[in-house]
Amino acid sequence: MDVPYVPTTLSRLDVFQKPMKTTPNRHLNKSYFHDDIHVQLQKHILTEPVELHWHEFYELAFVLEGQGMNWVNGFPQRLKQGDMFLLTPADFHEIAPDSGTKLELYNLIFSQAMLTDDMVKLLFYQNEGHYAAFLTDDSFADVLFRFNSMMKEQQLHAAGRDIALSGDLNRLLLAWQRNRVHEDAKAEGIDKEEHRSFIYPSHPGIQKSLIYLQHHFRQSITLEDAAKQAHLSPNYFSEQFKKSTGISFQLYLQGLRLQFAHALLLTSQLPVTEICLISGFNTLTHFERVFRLHYGMSPREAQKDSAH
Repeated sequence: MDVPYVPTTLSRLDVFQKPMKTTPNRHLNKSYFHDDIHVQLQKHILTEPVELHWHEFYELAFVLEGQGMNWVNGFPQRLKQGDMFLLTPADFHEIAPDSGTKLELYNLIFSQAMLTDDMVKLLFYQNEGHYAAFLTDDSFADVLFRFNSMMKEQQLHAAGRDIALSGDLNRLLLAWQRNRVHEDAKAEGIDKEEHRSFIYPSHPGIQKSLIYLQHHFRQSITLEDAAKQAHLSPNYFSEQFKKSTGISFQLYLQGLRLQFAHALLLTSQLPVTEICLISGFNTLTHFERVFRLHYGMSPREAQKDSAH
């Protein structure tokens, strides 16, 4: 029986002190976007941790002052002034300032409707590790100007507001992409090749479908759905997908779900049944079977081990 491929990521949870385990909250588009502009900017000053949560939307955060920690899918990222990180709908995280200090940051959220196909390709076709960037002095000033511009535009409600906000969002995403540094380059002793999390197929349709899977794997996705993203017939898509990745569509999708479920088991107090469903598995029996096959233990054993 084939063992499903699981894209690997930074796995040294003991690099920094782990956050307290909690149950993640889910933030939905309808709670944040109330008009045709699916982008919203806020400035936050954190003096206490923000509990584990995830979003239906994307989040781009920019650290203005202070230091702290950001745990993305259970893995630690050190934060300081000039850091900018991007979270997708497939990520969950919690963030906290260093004890006794404050962390000031811009927080920009936007729905997938704000991303063009070209922007998605630029941002995610070379997806390795977590989505972190550090800005130089010149880049910091430019990014700060863009965020301030968006804040003013958001408050004015003037004609052409949607065009201006979309333009600034694209410039900020470009700045993030051009300055990004992978967590593997910042974590001592981690081999870059250990956690390559994206495959580089030559077929553009397969490229597009892989990005779609990376962001929507928790949903009910069929081969036909993925083939539609690639603009290919299901049979031809299946053939090209395996040729590009080395495994079948179902095994690749299962691998993404297993990785997500494993991270949730390590970092949350959610019941195993709920983690099973949140991660995209339809039945607990199937989830437990494939989890044990890959990790050599049951989901409950993995969750129990993480508590020690």
